[in-house]
Amino acid sequence: MVDSANSYLLVGGYGAGVHCLRYDADGALSPVSSVDIADPSYVAYDSTRGVLTAVVEQEPAGRVASARFTVADGGADVRDQTDSGGSAPCHLALHPDGTTLFVANYMSGTVAVFALDADGRVTGSEPTQVIQHSGSGPRADRQEGPHAHQVVVSPSGRWVLAVDLGTDAVYVYSYESESGRLSAQSHVKLPGGSGPRHLAFHGSGNYFYLLNEVSWTVAVCSWDESTGVGEAGPEVPSRAAADRAASDRAWCAAIRVSADDRFVYASNRIDDTIAVFSVVADGAGLEPVEVVPAGGSWPRDIVLSPDGTLLFSANQQSDSITVFRVDAESGRLTPVGTPYAVKTPASLLPICV
Repeated sequence: MVDSANSYLLVGGYGAGVHCLRYDADGALSPVSSVDIADPSYVAYDSTRGVLTAVVEQEPAGRVASARFTVADGGADVRDQTDSGGSAPCHLALHPDGTTLFVANYMSGTVAVFALDADGRVTGSEPTQVIQHSGSGPRADRQEGPHAHQVVVSPSGRWVLAVDLGTDAVYVYSYESESGRLSAQSHVKLPGGSGPRHLAFHGSGNYFYLLNEVSWTVAVCSWDESTGVGEAGPEVPSRAAADRAASDRAWCAAIRVSADDRFVYASNRIDDTIAVFSVVADGAGLEPVEVVPAGGSWPRDIVLSPDGTLLFSANQQSDSITVFRVDAESGRLTPVGTPYAVKTPASLLPICV
């Protein structure tokens, strides 16, 4: 169960600051502190070294910012980088070895690599490596060029996967620990017009689930950790049939796997819903359970509490966070409490300190 004494939620978004909230076993949220970073749309936290890092999602030049962070006092000594390696950085990931940071730059379609110092903070004023994606997709309004949307470190830490909405692909890079650099390994190609946005690994490491923003589907992809090779497999819709028929716009957002690997959750903007799936065949398949209202507008991100009892939804356009109780047996969601007001939330990160 949730320990309200040390259970916190970091909230990134647009405007002023990263907010740190406390939550209790009932899902009630209360403010604790904040970090003074502008437009921190996605955040990462190194709990061992007490460092918070955020992308500063701005155009034409994005930035990366880091700060020493304590829950009670928020962030101090914010250090901004002048270059994220591209435009509109929207996602980042820390390598588990604590030496490297990866950033996805959406508008420029680039993946940037940063070296971290002994304190866990970005060194220098620019990336150590920038990889440019190329290509486009059939949807001229969304896929006129590459759009790197997410970077994910594989379960062993050997590979880095970059999800590109504009080119309908997930690019796989090998990670060289000595140099801290990436080199191309393989790619997973999706059907044209899929617009992949975010992925999440099954705990077995044999599959990952890829949320396609443009085609509003979730693809079950097989994965071989020994070779760094994946393959797109069966897809399930992330929205109800009536909603799919009523609109050709979807803009799916976030996907999460429960800690026990029994359920998958995906958020849908446009119709403001959260889809729940049951994991079957040891991870090889998904079956729809329900689609529920998100309780707010534009659910940009969703996360589960570490113990799996709560799900939080960051509703960007209604300036709110909604909370759901998760049924352990069915995976179904029940809203609890009242929405918590916070300006333009875009990402959520539960932490325990």
